[in-house]
Amino acid sequence: MNPDATERTKALYSYLLSIYGKKTLSGAIAKVNWNTTEAEWVAKWTGKWPAMATFDYIHLFASPANWIDYSDISPAKDWFDRGGIVSACWHWNVPYSEGSADYTCTPGNGSNGTLFRPANIFKEGSWEQKTADADLAKIAGYLKLLQDAGIPVIWRPLHEAAGNTYTQYHSGAWFWWGVDGAETYVKLWRYMYDYFKKEGLNNLIWVWTSQTSCTEDLDTPFYPGDGYVDIIGKDIYNISYASKIWDIFRLISDLYPNKMLTLSENGGVPSMDKQWNAGATWLWFMPWYDYNNDLTENYAHQHADIAWWKASFADEATISLDELPKDLYK
Repeated sequence: MNPDATERTKALYSYLLSIYGKKTLSGAIAKVNWNTTEAEWVAKWTGKWPAMATFDYIHLFASPANWIDYSDISPAKDWFDRGGIVSACWHWNVPYSEGSADYTCTPGNGSNGTLFRPANIFKEGSWEQKTADADLAKIAGYLKLLQDAGIPVIWRPLHEAAGNTYTQYHSGAWFWWGVDGAETYVKLWRYMYDYFKKEGLNNLIWVWTSQTSCTEDLDTPFYPGDGYVDIIGKDIYNISYASKIWDIFRLISDLYPNKMLTLSENGGVPSMDKQWNAGATWLWFMPWYDYNNDLTENYAHQHADIAWWKASFADEATISLDELPKDLYK
C-alpha cells in the first residue's frame, strides 16, 4: 500500500482487509465507459444496489467531447456520495499507427489493430513514447479530479496482459501492452505507477490481473511486484463448476499469499453463493456488462442475468451498497 495514500484511501484499504475472507463486495461495471447503467438495472429488478461501481477510461483519447467528458466527474462523485465504492479500469486505446485518427487497444498490423509497441515507449523520441506520455498526463489529470473531490479509486489498468501467450494455443496477446512480453509489461506498469506517484496521485488502490489457470502458474513473470500491486484480480468467464473456480482461487492464493484476491471480471459462472461455499472467497465480484441489455428483468444477459444476481445477493456473505459502513471513509 502506498505509504503516502490519502486518509480515505487508507480507510478503504483497511476496510477491504477487514472483510477479506469473511464477506464479498458486489460490483457492477459501466456500460462501456462513464455511467452506472448496469448497476441501475440490477437495482431495479433485485431491489439492491451493488456496493461498487466501476468506470472505464476507454474513451480517454476522445475526451473531452460532447458524448464523453471525463472531466465531468458527476457519475463517480454521485456514486461516492451515496456511500459507494468507486473503481476504474482503462482499456488504453492508442492510434492504429503513427498519425492515425483511429484508435484501438488490440494489437495488429495497422489496419486490423495497432502497430503500437510498448517496448518503444522507452525509446526517446518515438511516437509510442510521445503517445504514452501524453495519455498518462491526461489520465492523471482526470484521476486527480477524483482525488481533489476526496474519492479513493480502486484502479485496475493494463489488465489481461499475458493474453494467450502462456497457453498451448500461443495465439498471442489480447492487448497491445502484452505484445512485447513480460519484462516490458512489468517495466510499463512500474512506469505508470512511478509517474502517478510523481504527479501526487495518492488515491489509488492498485489491482493487477492474473491469468493463471486452475492447474498451473502461467503468468507470474508478468507480475509487477508486491511493492507495485495491492490486490490480485482474476477474470473468469464460462466456467460452470464452482469447484473449478475454487481450484483457480487456491492456486492464485498460493502464488500470491500476501495479497487479497478478487473476481475482477466474470461472466457465465456460478452465482456467488455457490462459489463462496466452494471456498472461492473473493474480495469482490463484477460481472461484465452486456452492451445490448434492454434493461428488462428477463433479459438473457450475456454474463449475469437477474436470477444470478438474486442468488448472489441472497448469500449472507454478499455486501450490497446499503450494507457498506456509513463511516467507511473515516
